[in-house]
Amino acid sequence: MVYVKDGAPIIGVNALHHPNRQRFTIAHELGHYMLHRELLSSEVHVDKQFKILMRDTNSSTGTDAIEIEANKFAAELLLPSFLIDDLLANSTFDIDDPEPLEKLAKKFRVSKQMLEYKMRG
Repeated sequence: MVYVKDGAPIIGVNALHHPNRQRFTIAHELGHYMLHRELLSSEVHVDKQFKILMRDTNSSTGTDAIEIEANKFAAELLLPSFLIDDLLANSTFDIDDPEPLEKLAKKFRVSKQMLEYKMRG
């Protein structure tokens, strides 16, 4: 979740999640703060009308435009396109061998799914 209190943004992260997931969550919520600041409130709201503040079914499906924008912001922040472009220009990957992708994901501290998303983009 993200909200603004006394003019300062506050991001809440689930401490039980994997550190890579926590990094993505922070980047995603920062995306909401940077891109959708006018939708944030000075109080934490848990009811359904404030979907942007709390993870819900829209967040997880990736179909809500605001969530898509925050996801793209997070992906670009954590793994900038210029790094992927350089990587793809200077490397070859065997589509049947997941090990190189797993190593790269670990190196960049992102999920393999996010790395694949960025490589397809």
